[in-house]
Amino acid sequence: MLEKVLEAFKYSLKYEKSILRRYLILGSFDGILLTMGIVVSALATNLSVRDTNLATISGITAVAISSAWNSLVVEAKEKIEEYNELQRQMMRSLKGTIYDYGTKATIFLSTITHGSSPFLGIILLLSYDYSRNLGIIIGISMIVLFLLGLSYEGSFKEKVLSGLLILIAGVITAVITVILNT
Repeated sequence: MLEKVLEAFKYSLKYEKSILRRYLILGSFDGILLTMGIVVSALATNLSVRDTNLATISGITAVAISSAWNSLVVEAKEKIEEYNELQRQMMRSLKGTIYDYGTKATIFLSTITHGSSPFLGIILLLSYDYSRNLGIIIGISMIVLFLLGLSYEGSFKEKVLSGLLILIAGVITAVITVILNT
């Protein structure tokens, strides 16, 4: 049984890595933008470090739970539908096969990946705790967002474009947050 479970995880990591990468990027993006919004607001309003940390960790936790549950619901529905369609095409049950276990492993890994990835936003919170400098916070945010874009699949040019698009979202978030706090 353990061998089948390990094979299922290998199968999922080999054939479903684009789904897992997508969830990693989506969750990280949410966590980074959330943290940046809270930290920029905290700096603008002189919110205490303790309150800023509490608000950020609470926000990231809420986003993580939301992300995990969204992934669980969506992937369970999609993967089970794909699995059932494969069974219909093969005209036999696939229960106990690598496809059965692989489907379950993908659902599990998607949920864990999407649920844990918002915590990447803690990088910005640590930057805030040590610097309390708006320029440094926004700079680190932009670097992390750009690097996140580079993790998409595609040619180098496509990756750079993705990085720039994600970075633009960070700039928009920072500008709106600064405007809201003035």
